Amino acid sequence: MHSSGGPFEIPAWNPRRMLASPASWAWVCTVLGIHAWVAMRGGPERLGRWFADFGMERAGFLTGKIWQPVSYGFLHGGWWHAALNALFLLAIGSRIEHMAGRATMVRTTAAGVLAGGLCHLLLGSGLLVGMSGACMALLLLLTTLSPQSRMFPLPVSARSLGLGVMLGELILTLVNPSLDLPGLSVVGRAMVERGMGSWFQIGHACHVGGGLAGWLYGRWILRPRVTLDRLRRERARREAE
Repeated sequence: MHSSGGPFEIPAWNPRRMLASPASWAWVCTVLGIHAWVAMRGGPERLGRWFADFGMERAGFLTGKIWQPVSYGFLHGGWWHAALNALFLLAIGSRIEHMAGRATMVRTTAAGVLAGGLCHLLLGSGLLVGMSGACMALLLLLTTLSPQSRMFPLPVSARSLGLGVMLGELILTLVNPSLDLPGLSVVGRAMVERGMGSWFQIGHACHVGGGLAGWLYGRWILRPRVTLDRLRRERARREAE
């Protein structure tokens, strides 16, 4: 990435900075540690009941498992799933950590998990596990704080990448045949008939919720601040009127 020169500087890819990102490493170690425990106990197949209790599913939540919008994020379907999310948390989370601080990285990750789970509850289907909502929140926070940055290796700006990702995830959420939305579900069924049914096994609704949380947090960080100079200018304007 290249800095836009705006209010937030995006650090260049720097292994030393990644190593000096304790909040990001804490999330990574938690994700990989929990999945290592799951793998030692026989994997998701052997712990199916446990996944049903702590994964995110509408039926379970409505029967009183109110912890699911948080607990689902710490479970993963396999090593590739856990490793991919851990890599994303480290790569993007470490940049957020050095741009806006450890607290911002932690809050964004937690908000992404919660918002992703709630959005899946409203628009998703099936059992949801994984930290993808948090990953989307971090990505959208990054693209919001520095929208003019170039997202290497893609020849697009951060703003365009964030918009494109969110639009794509929203479309895939709404055309999911399980929602049975008039007109839109026809597109989803056509995709299934053409062998693209696996696309709907991904938690797109979770991605939308997490991304929205990251974007809103970024807008809140960039909100106009009340300063003494601003108050003086407003007072002078009122007196002139």
